[in-house]
Order: sequence, then structure tokens, then C-alpha cells
Amino acid sequence: MTLRAATSTTVRLARRTRGTDSLHTVAAAASRIQHWAATAEGRRRTAEVLRSMDHRVWRVTQHVRLPDGTHADHLAVGPTGCYLLASRAWPGVVTVDHKGATITPDGHPGAAWTARGQHRSFAPAAAALGRSVAARGGGMLPPPRAVVVVWARFPDRLALSGGISYVAGELLAGWLSGRTAPPDQRVPRRLLDADPLPAPASA
Repeated sequence: MTLRAATSTTVRLARRTRGTDSLHTVAAAASRIQHWAATAEGRRRTAEVLRSMDHRVWRVTQHVRLPDGTHADHLAVGPTGCYLLASRAWPGVVTVDHKGATITPDGHPGAAWTARGQHRSFAPAAAALGRSVAARGGGMLPPPRAVVVVWARFPDRLALSGGISYVAGELLAGWLSGRTAPPDQRVPRRLLDADPLPAPASA
């Protein structure tokens, strides 16, 4: 969803409702716009990091279409493995526990909220993408690792929860390049040299 589409939806729904219902509708739409903005800014920052990486050994696909019809921001494939990236520039402080990422807005601790939807769906989406790639003849490509790139105050800097790696944006390049991937997650060099690389199409 673009910012224009989100704003148009807000106006259209507000015109159809009255009183309290209208206020609830506007609040929900405002939350949707905030989510869009956090995603767009996070995606932009992550793209800058990925452009700085060695393109001789890293392949990056943007706006990756997933088997369920949704999209992820990037798929990065390199010597240390495959990574499905979702980027977020959340406003506030981010902490991660078994429930996922909790965002506490600056100065409003009582307004903290947890991104449960992404926590439940992103790791299975990465696994489904791996199966889809294998079915299309890219069986030698290891399954993608689900990664949320956090562009916000994130004291832990790195965290793992629910099969998702949460990585502070400023650490992303070094984390991707410096990981020691298990043998079954390493990408053979001949695949990195292949053209085209077996991977889902962007949309």
C-alpha cells in the first residue's frame, strides 16, 4: 500500500461513518499509515546497506513476492546463506522476547505494543518461500532465514525469537557477511556465479 492509497482509504472510510465509529475508523487508518511509513523508511535504509555490500558475492532481490501473495522487502543471497528481510523503522524503543518485538513509544510507556502478526507469520513465510524456490528448480538454494532489520533504538542489537533474527540496522552488513552458516545453509559459489540465480521473481 502506498501513502496515497492509505490516506485515501482513511478519508473514504471517515466519510462513510459518523460519530464514535468515525473516530475509531480514523484511528485505525492512522495506525495503518504509521505502519506504512515505518516500513517504507526501514526499507529505504536497508536498501542503502545492501547496495554497499560486495555485489560480486551477494545477490539482492527487492519486493519479493511470497507464496501467500504478500511481499517481503528483500531477499539477500550470499556466501553465508539466504536471508529474507523485513525492515522496520519503528518509533520508540524496541525490545524482543518470546512474544516478538515490543515497541514502546518515546515518553509513553503505557502505549507499548507488540508486533505479533509479523512474529507469527514471517518465519513460516520464509520457509514457504524456500519450498517454492525448490519446486521451481532451485533446490540447491538453502531455505531463507527470516530477519527483521530494526531501524530504531534497540538496546539488545541482536535477538532471536520465534525463528526470526532481529538485527539492528547499523549491524546488518557485518552480521550478514560475518555469520558462519551451518553446512546445509551455505550457498555454493557456483550458484552465486550463476545467471540467473534461482530465486523468486520480484513484483
